[in-house]
Amino acid sequence: MSHDVLVFVHVVLFVYWLGPDWGVWVTSHYIAKPGLPIDERRRFLAAMLKIDLLPRSCLILLLPVGLQLAADLGLSPVTGAALIAVWAFSLCWLVVSWLVYLRKGPLAGELLRRIDNGLRTIVAPVMIAAGGYSLATGQWFGSGWLGLKVMVFGVIVALGLVLRQFVSLWVTGFQKLAVEGPTAEIDGMFASALERSKPVVIVFWSASALMAFLGVVKPF
Repeated sequence: MSHDVLVFVHVVLFVYWLGPDWGVWVTSHYIAKPGLPIDERRRFLAAMLKIDLLPRSCLILLLPVGLQLAADLGLSPVTGAALIAVWAFSLCWLVVSWLVYLRKGPLAGELLRRIDNGLRTIVAPVMIAAGGYSLATGQWFGSGWLGLKVMVFGVIVALGLVLRQFVSLWVTGFQKLAVEGPTAEIDGMFASALERSKPVVIVFWSASALMAFLGVVKPF
């Protein structure tokens, strides 16, 4: 029964990760809309960040829940104390992610963002390497589909870091808007960042669909 409940939680996390992510994408187009007043852009930015809190939280929780499910099935080397450590790490990461949103000042917010990005910089290569090693050697994870799923999860975390680089360009755009007001150059900065992010977003969603396929079909 506890395993079935965890499967349900895993599915719910996946749904609430991908669903609101579409809302983030749609909202981002209004932030980059040429000629839109800065106050309107800020409202859409605030809405985007609030919506993004849900998929961001779900992505973090998918890590311990997924490894817990794999351990219950005897398919993961991460068990016992190591699994407890993953849960503790993920919950601390979740707290940091929420504090980034609830930050109480620019300096504190910047420090927390660096910590959050640093944790993602650790998680992404570890998951890619672990999944890749499992696929190449047949060790660690008990099935090929699970090794690939772990690797794809790491890729998704890495893609999230790439997308954050485009958002950082918007931060510069807002700073210029506040000083110079709307200009064609600033509008172009917003539009360019959005356009360049599109291929990354497509790969991100495709990788997410692959993760779902691997988890449900278990093809190999």
